[in-house]
Amino acid sequence: MIIATPKTGATADTSLSWDRENRRRIKDDRRHYSLRTFKHQVLAPRRFVGRRKSDRRFPVLDRFEAGLFTMAMSLLCLSIMDSMFTLTLIAHGGREVNPFMNTMLNINVWTFMAVKMALTAIPAIVLVATANLKVFGLVRSRAALGAAVGMYAGLIVYELALLSTI
Repeated sequence: MIIATPKTGATADTSLSWDRENRRRIKDDRRHYSLRTFKHQVLAPRRFVGRRKSDRRFPVLDRFEAGLFTMAMSLLCLSIMDSMFTLTLIAHGGREVNPFMNTMLNINVWTFMAVKMALTAIPAIVLVATANLKVFGLVRSRAALGAAVGMYAGLIVYELALLSTI
């Protein structure tokens, strides 16, 4: 909205506010997000960190370090190994302890594998994209991704111990 100032008769834009201490205008955020924005971030990523202060509060990364990619791929590989070891143990008389995954296994093996991969891949993608974001205000997402890789590695060691008894 444009109004005239009383002293000079000049017009002023009321959508801008003033930071009186620093004597500068504070503009509203003009960025708009759409599918075009998402497409650009996927095809031509540019940022490792948020540039503006407001971007650093919820930092979704365009680009990520190689270590994050390595951890995400390790998580997916460990998940595939877990699936194979679980199926091998079931073939030798074991059973799936997780009731949800047991239901998927009762449907068929391909459903079990697809759901297991989706339940691993989607969180891995989210954790990589929000690597600098603090989870529950405690630790960064990258640490949560590392913890998930560590827990899966422990599960693989446990399954290998079970397989050695067969």
